[in-house]
Amino acid sequence: MPILASTAYNTAGEVARRLRTLVNDSEVEGGDILTDDAPFTFEIINGGFERVQLELAKAGVEVSITETWLIGLPTMPTVDPEARMVIDDTGCNIIYPSGAGDVFSQTPQLPVDLVLPLDLFERQTNTTISAGKMAQPNGGLRSANQQLLLLEWEWKSDGIRTRGALQSQDLKIEYEKKLPQLVAPNDPVPIRGVVNAAAYFAAVIFAESRGGAIAPKFEAHAAEEMFLRLQVSARRRQRKPARRRPYSGGGGRGLRR
Repeated sequence: MPILASTAYNTAGEVARRLRTLVNDSEVEGGDILTDDAPFTFEIINGGFERVQLELAKAGVEVSITETWLIGLPTMPTVDPEARMVIDDTGCNIIYPSGAGDVFSQTPQLPVDLVLPLDLFERQTNTTISAGKMAQPNGGLRSANQQLLLLEWEWKSDGIRTRGALQSQDLKIEYEKKLPQLVAPNDPVPIRGVVNAAAYFAAVIFAESRGGAIAPKFEAHAAEEMFLRLQVSARRRQRKPARRRPYSGGGGRGLRR
């Protein structure tokens, strides 16, 4: 998605300037060590930025969730309860226990920026009906004959596994994505309000590379910045309306009417 000139996103250059201030490299405009042209500057900044992404994702903050469609999954040629359709970085592959009838295809494949799938929805190819949400069983896929719908899925060995279907299905994937690396001062940092945290995490990397005893202090400041950022997100989510699921009959404590 293109970033407009009026965006509230900060830039990689702002993170670099904050980093230089923290590590006392700002006496010269543009830095003396951590210059924009130094081969290690943006490696350090990206290390800090990636740590911010991981900390936010660990806390469940939706900063890098997107969706895409995989159109026209192939039909399973033979019914077999143990057959699997696997969608991974190599494409969409159909695998049978005996190996006979296996099909390997280059399309569709997982999005190249996918880190972890969250929810899957399906509908028949070449239709405009609403997509239905697929189940993700806790114990993995059950052994069952293929049907018209995919119905269930699991994430295993960096691939989405289903039993496949007896008709071509389209698949919508909601997933956690990896944000692009920062390579130039004008590159936007596509997470709002994380300049301090990214700079402190980058300062940890820089200090540790030089055996600096100040690295733990940078780490503590980075943790504090992340805590403040997570508090803001928690306050936003607390304002969402929420209703506890009522107890159902059959042994629940609620009274039945």
